[in-house]
Amino acid sequence: MLEIFKTYRVDAQYIASVLLALAIWRWGGGPERWLIGLFAAMMVVPTYLFKLLDVGVPTEGPYAWLHFSVDLIASAGFTVIALSANRNYPLWIAGFQLVAIGAHAVKQMGLDVSLFALVILIVGPAYCQLLLIFGGFVRHVRRLRRFGPYRDWRVTRDPIPLFLT
Repeated sequence: MLEIFKTYRVDAQYIASVLLALAIWRWGGGPERWLIGLFAAMMVVPTYLFKLLDVGVPTEGPYAWLHFSVDLIASAGFTVIALSANRNYPLWIAGFQLVAIGAHAVKQMGLDVSLFALVILIVGPAYCQLLLIFGGFVRHVRRLRRFGPYRDWRVTRDPIPLFLT
């Protein structure tokens, strides 16, 4: 069973991401669309680019800085969305991204940590984020059906939400 999971986990995650993105683009709100768009742009597309360019495993080796850069950009994006959205679950998504950033920091410190643990901490949050986006999307759809339309973004005097609308 574990071998089947190891063999097909990446493909299953990408298929789930695409199906969720299609559903969100049809029925989701602004924060959901931004979250799944950023997730696809920062978690799915780079993996295929690394395979296409024959870079190898991006979490180890000379191209590990690329993976760290992608995670850092994703962290900034998820944080901006989380602070601007009229939802609570994006805060969890940004928090899981910070776990991945922390794992990169631990790896650079040179501590004696198993490679398996680092890969779990770097790659694992993406699965949690995908589940959170799915759960947030389901809650959004249920809330729309029950109460009708509501605000996607928090009302602030801050200029940040202006480019997200």
